Amino acid sequence: MVSASEQIILDPHRERSKPKSCSNCGVNFRCGPVAGQKSCWCEALPVVSLVAAADQDCLCPECLSEAIAKLPRAGAHVSSATGEVTTSVPVLVEGEDYYCEGSAIVFTANYLLRRGYCCKSGCRHCPYDRK
Repeated sequence: MVSASEQIILDPHRERSKPKSCSNCGVNFRCGPVAGQKSCWCEALPVVSLVAAADQDCLCPECLSEAIAKLPRAGAHVSSATGEVTTSVPVLVEGEDYYCEGSAIVFTANYLLRRGYCCKSGCRHCPYDRK
């Protein structure tokens, strides 16, 4: 037998989104699946990471779309020092992007953030939330 609370959780038509305020413009919006939907509106947008600063929460649909549009295209690299966009592979700087520990190369959190995703390899300085 399913309890009343389990029925509410399992109901696909139940509102599961949360009210949020955009970290960029302050407009109020809903984050998460709305009644009758399986996923959040943002999952229909291109998959990207780090369009918001580390101290920001969700962005509204308009601000997220604008942030995605401003991202460098595939194959482009952004210099952390100058902000310059190039198509060449960036040179890693020892002490800033990595350090050596015996025969191992250990990437810094700064480099891993610039890379833009978690590789799920258990990196020592991984800045991404591992849930």
